[in-house]
Amino acid sequence: MILLNSLTLQNRSFNCLLLVCTFLLFTAPACRPVQSLGKNPSGEAQQQLEALPNYWNGAFHNLYSFPPDSTVAVRRSPGWMRLFKYLVHKKPADTRPEQPLPSVLTDLKRRQFQTPTVIWFGHSSFLLKTKTANILFDPNFSGFAGPFRGLINAFPGTMAYTIDDLPPIDALVISHDHYDHLDYATVKRLEKKVKRVIVPKGVGSHFRRWGYPANLIHEVYWNETIRIDSALTITATPAHHRSNRTMAQNKTLWASYVIDADGYKIFFSGDTGYSPHFKDIGKAFGPFDLALIECGQYNSKWSHNHLFPEQSARAALDLKARMMIPVHWGKFAESEHRWNEPVERLLASADSLQLPVAIPIIGQPYSIGGSFQQVRWWEF
Repeated sequence: MILLNSLTLQNRSFNCLLLVCTFLLFTAPACRPVQSLGKNPSGEAQQQLEALPNYWNGAFHNLYSFPPDSTVAVRRSPGWMRLFKYLVHKKPADTRPEQPLPSVLTDLKRRQFQTPTVIWFGHSSFLLKTKTANILFDPNFSGFAGPFRGLINAFPGTMAYTIDDLPPIDALVISHDHYDHLDYATVKRLEKKVKRVIVPKGVGSHFRRWGYPANLIHEVYWNETIRIDSALTITATPAHHRSNRTMAQNKTLWASYVIDADGYKIFFSGDTGYSPHFKDIGKAFGPFDLALIECGQYNSKWSHNHLFPEQSARAALDLKARMMIPVHWGKFAESEHRWNEPVERLLASADSLQLPVAIPIIGQPYSIGGSFQQVRWWEF
């Protein structure tokens, strides 16, 4: 009673908020939030990670080092304080569109294409259809990013597709374990459609926790290749980022990917900041027929872990990409920039660099080398 009487109003407010969040975390039916936390590697799996070149002091590290940005100072503050600040902070209204985004309905099960074709679902989620396989990257069909609904909800109009619309998936590929890329509700429902899972080292621990058979899970280190069939390989390559689903940081690896399909080369950046790794990949694997590169959710506070649009364009040139599609935008407001600012800044930079860019509507197929009618659909 003495302790309760000594609490300030601010502390009581926080305790109430924490109580509500705890209640939601343990009881919300939408996605079973406790399960959605997954499980970091332990035991033998942990020992295998400790033998890797960029794992030391209990965490993974990036290939290149930069002076720390303000996220380091932020992460030093108590976890409850970061949660409180995030929940009470109000983003500007223009971080979300005023009206539903348009979409194109494509029959993903029956439609066939002559060259590798990308169908984007918003944010970093897309299906790559080749002549021999369907590869699904970083899918999110739950409509929210986080352990439970309400923290970061999808924009209106971006949920035109469901898991039922998908064909059988020959490979489910995950770039890292953040909630907007590894969505528990989605991967649980996908299990019966998926023939194999390709994830960076350590991320397989989440899938095993969620009931995926161990023989379906392929954990890859940077520059490690998985052969899907005679016409398709997927190689994990570096990214400059971080990982976590709880307050424990960098217990699993993050990656970009090189896809060699039907004689074409495609690159997916995953989440990343700008670093020399783009030139390294361009030199080792390029040129690329298509590069899907992060372009959105940037902020000066995490400038080393995400790309500003001008850096996205520069990364495409480093990769020797013949065409670029921006991803990591158009579905969630995780930062504070205007929702369509990323593509406007990207196009301005790409024009000056003479970089070809395609910005498809959600669900609109983009086929390598095929005709593509660009519509400025984000202008409203």
